[in-house]
Parts: sequence; structure tokens; C-alpha cells
Amino acid sequence: MGPLDRLDAAPALIARFLLCSLVAGCAVDCTDSDWKERGYRDGRGGHPPQDLRIARHCPGFSDAAYLDGWRDGYDEYDRRKADID
Repeated sequence: MGPLDRLDAAPALIARFLLCSLVAGCAVDCTDSDWKERGYRDGRGGHPPQDLRIARHCPGFSDAAYLDGWRDGYDEYDRRKADID
């Protein structure tokens, strides 16, 4: 799968995320306590922040750490996306 294939898949990923957000009972993985790393992975994947959804389900969630990681990851996503264009 090349870089352009991943860009073509973005609408499907967004649709899947929205569908999952609307369906009751979407699983949230609370076992990952490195919230900054989790945010980084989400951002680097081009995903919107998941902080509100995670906070509802995971006790001990650190939204500040998650969002710091998400911003760093999303910056990386933007850099990679710019390299493709």
C-alpha cells in the first residue's frame, strides 16, 4: 500500500470512526496508561482527538498528556502528508 492509497482510504477511516462514535458500546481500550503515547499514535494516524471519548470510559485518564501527544503526532501526520503532495 503506497502513500496515495492511504490518502484514498481516509474517507473510509473517518466514516468508520463516526459510525463507531454513534454506536453504543464502542470499546475503549483503557489498558494503555501512557496517554501521551496513545495521543501521539492517534494524531500520527490522522485521527481526530479521542480525549472526550476516552475520558468518559477510562479512570485516571490524563487529557493534558494525551493532547500533548496528539498535537505532536498530528504535526508529524501533516509533515508526512505535505511530503506526499
